[in-house]
Amino acid sequence: GGDVSAALKQRATGNVRSDPKLYPKMSVLKVGFYRELLSFGYNVWACDADAVFMHDPRPLMAERNYALADIAIATDCIDIPLDSRSPLMHCDFNTGLVYLRSKPNTIEFAELWRETVANAKEHRIRDQAAFNMLTKVRPPTPLSIEGSRVERLFSVTAGADGADFRLAVLPLSRFLNGHTYFVQHAHTLPGAPSPMSVHMTYQFAEGHSFAYGKRQRLREHGLWLVDPDEYFNGKYVTASAEHATLPRKEMGERVDSRDAVKYHLEEARHRTNVIRALLGIGKALGREVILPRMLCYCDFMWKEMRNCRVGGAETMRLPFDCPMDHVLNTPSFFGDFHKNGTEGRTALGVGVREPNFLLNPRVPAAVRESVAKAALGKGLNDAQISQALAPHAAASIIEIDDVVGTFCGFADGAANREFAERTKQMLTYKRTPFCMMEGSDNAPLFSQCCSPRKPGDKFFPCIHGFDDPDPLPACAAGR
Repeated sequence: GGDVSAALKQRATGNVRSDPKLYPKMSVLKVGFYRELLSFGYNVWACDADAVFMHDPRPLMAERNYALADIAIATDCIDIPLDSRSPLMHCDFNTGLVYLRSKPNTIEFAELWRETVANAKEHRIRDQAAFNMLTKVRPPTPLSIEGSRVERLFSVTAGADGADFRLAVLPLSRFLNGHTYFVQHAHTLPGAPSPMSVHMTYQFAEGHSFAYGKRQRLREHGLWLVDPDEYFNGKYVTASAEHATLPRKEMGERVDSRDAVKYHLEEARHRTNVIRALLGIGKALGREVILPRMLCYCDFMWKEMRNCRVGGAETMRLPFDCPMDHVLNTPSFFGDFHKNGTEGRTALGVGVREPNFLLNPRVPAAVRESVAKAALGKGLNDAQISQALAPHAAASIIEIDDVVGTFCGFADGAANREFAERTKQMLTYKRTPFCMMEGSDNAPLFSQCCSPRKPGDKFFPCIHGFDDPDPLPACAAGR
């Protein structure tokens, strides 16, 4: 492990996932570490760096059913109602959240698990794939004791003839993932249990140096606790809530995906125009931008959907407050990390804050309460913006009413070209198209999205989005 540890240390600020040779070796190191801890008599709650515990999970493992488990594991399923009736075993187990009890059979399994990763001939066989291979080579058997079924517990034989152990499948309603927490917002439903943990899966914004989308999701939900005080003590510009989004439309459970996507893209165009104006005003004034509320009228998934909802989330609410990575080229809004671990400025030189930034308790009252509300004319350049807002220079927050169309660019030609180029890059989002079952002439499940797999096959039609941002508005006459 010494060579691997040294290599990891050299990549302290890089995204290890992007290194296909080093990442599997890190998996070997990780599982080997679990085994060492188990051999010393310690029970292990292991979670990935992108998982957060909201409550102490240890008391749960002392409850009757879970006290019988040797290992407990989360899953990648997203259907909470179905999982609440019976654990969903068709989904992958996710080793980003796993509990191992210090027992001889668990230690034996951990060693087999480590060796499976270490000896894999394919780079894709990492700790999660190896865990699933070992535990599902024989279907897990529901556990019964004295003729009574023990809920959520299964008997497992690892590999062909490896260790036998009892496996608990953690309840999806309490161990949430990137879809159930940040898209379905299942924890906010009436009667929903308090989340035990959340894992940042199902996200779409891993930069080459950092998982920006995961950090931003945590910020949006008040779960990222390591920002420095300066993050909360600046001067900011934002859009009024009334005009930050288009009028809200409810999308019922039977909405046609095509209608939902149409309004989703209209909202996206409006959002882009709001953000581009705010970025221009922020740059002109030297202020950070508090992003507008972001509403999604359709889920974002790499497979087919009906009613703009993916299978397993048929009852989720639309619209929902969507994560930044669902609708924006998230890494481009943030600076790359330097070797000393600090984050540099963005190419545009304007920092951004999450839409609900002002709800964070770390924002000082002196900042939160220092708000100037302003209305601007249309088609103003940077100098005119600065002049119009000069009376509000002392305010911590300037809230612009109906900001779309107010900022037309910079008086300096070179600065204006750079702004147009940078913001076009930031606001152009190339993503997986919306793939929908409506209009498919009843294409069977597992049909291909967007085009037939072979001539004559049915397929699921697609709508591509998002468009490039609109040009900057024309400057008003005489400006």
